[in-house]
Amino acid sequence: MLKNARWERPIDIAERCGHSDIVEILRPVLRRTVPLGVLTAMQHHFHAIIRGRVSDLVRKNALRLPELGPLLELSPEAEPIWFAVPGMYGGFSYQLRLDVPTPVLISESWCRVVGGSGQRHEITATGSRLIDEGFV
Repeated sequence: MLKNARWERPIDIAERCGHSDIVEILRPVLRRTVPLGVLTAMQHHFHAIIRGRVSDLVRKNALRLPELGPLLELSPEAEPIWFAVPGMYGGFSYQLRLDVPTPVLISESWCRVVGGSGQRHEITATGSRLIDEGFV
C-alpha cells in the first residue's frame, strides 16, 4: 500500500513494467478496512501534529511524512509503527485502532534528550486532541 513519489504502489510499477510474474506477490492483503476519505483525513491531521512539533526538522531533512494506508495491511495486534525524525532524537509511534466506534489513530511522540517531552494524541477524521503529555 505504500506509494512512491509518483503515487504508485509496488504492484502498480510491476504491472506498468510488464512484470506479471510478481504481481500476485505484490498484491496488498488488507486485514482491516477504513473508508478512504476517513483515512485521508486522519493522515492530514497526523501530519499537522508532526509539523506542529518539528516543522523545522521536516523541512531541513526534506522528510516524507508517513502514509497511513500500509496500516491496513497489518493485523489488529500489530505493534505500533515508528517514524524517527533526524535531529529530534526521538520521533512518533502510531497505531490504528478499529476496536472503537470510530477509527482512531493513536500517536505518541517524544525526544530522548528532553525529559517530559512526550505527547499522546488521539486522531480521528474530524481532528486531533492531545490526551496526555509530559511522559518520558
